[in-house]
Amino acid sequence: MANKKKQNFIIIGSLAVVVAAGIGIASYYGRTSDSIQGAAGLNNLKDANYNAASSGKKVITLKTDTKLNCSSTPWVIAEKKGFFAEEGLEIKYTGELKTEQKLPAILNGTNDIGGTLPNALATYVAGGAKVKAVTLGEVDPPDSVDPKFRHMRYVTSEKFAGKTLKEYVESKKGAKITVSGTAPNCSTFIFNEIFRNAGLDPSQIQYVAFESDTAAIQAVQQGNLDIAGIHPPFYKLANDSKLTLLADSQDTGLGAASGASVYYFTDKFIQENPEAVQRFVNAIKKAQDWINHNTDESVKLTAEYIGQPVNATHYYFTDKGLPTDLLQPWIDDLVQSGTLKKDQVKLDDIVTTQFSS
Repeated sequence: MANKKKQNFIIIGSLAVVVAAGIGIASYYGRTSDSIQGAAGLNNLKDANYNAASSGKKVITLKTDTKLNCSSTPWVIAEKKGFFAEEGLEIKYTGELKTEQKLPAILNGTNDIGGTLPNALATYVAGGAKVKAVTLGEVDPPDSVDPKFRHMRYVTSEKFAGKTLKEYVESKKGAKITVSGTAPNCSTFIFNEIFRNAGLDPSQIQYVAFESDTAAIQAVQQGNLDIAGIHPPFYKLANDSKLTLLADSQDTGLGAASGASVYYFTDKFIQENPEAVQRFVNAIKKAQDWINHNTDESVKLTAEYIGQPVNATHYYFTDKGLPTDLLQPWIDDLVQSGTLKKDQVKLDDIVTTQFSS
């Protein structure tokens, strides 16, 4: 059921909600630009030059931030399996960024490619950013695929083992339920939709921002957080921590849309560099298809890269075209929660189908 009231959000540490284009970019930290390529970086560039030369293409360099989280898998696979090189692309990794730094890095040209959730992209556009999605990344898998590949799980203390989500909510007797997540993000959108689909009121949720899924899991164990929203690379950690599974992204009732993520560029970059964008779309979709069909090796390579035990990667979009209808529920949630006004942002404002085939 729709709820027109804005929800409560607590910000912990340095993580902030990005709702406008004017946030200044801070200095980079963490891994360096060759973190994915490692010792193989030079060979990858040689491969890119060789493949480009053999096809008559000029090598194109694209810049993006380093990714030490669950979004890293397609990038790691596209590098290590040569899909970027096949398209004559050299990817330069400029450094690890905090959430609030990523959009400004795209807008000021430090980076070319961004990855985000449809609701975040909608707020960027509402705030004046001239950016558009060019293809999909993750999607929630069909029922026939192992549940460990679903976009998110929501876990709580082991003392609630055997309880349904409704029973858990009833046990709170109307009190606020603290859940890890920062709006607008996947964790907030998905849990809002799970609540609505179960006939519950999302205004009872109080989102609390954490820097990582592991930190949220630890907070639940310590009794400082009611529910942790976690992603596939951290399902194993939650299982090993004996936390109780309350719900997952399939419980939204939205199918593939509940797991949707996008890759985006600025409108200016798209207009001036359509070939580069098309090469990127081609390469990343090849990588995503490879991931879905080679899950064990994808898990291994992701675990090696992020330095965490990994049970599963995400499930990725590989179909032809770009089904923009998968993005609409994310915009609708922003309207229902009071973040955007109705029709303030439309699908055509946040996505282009120019590069889909």
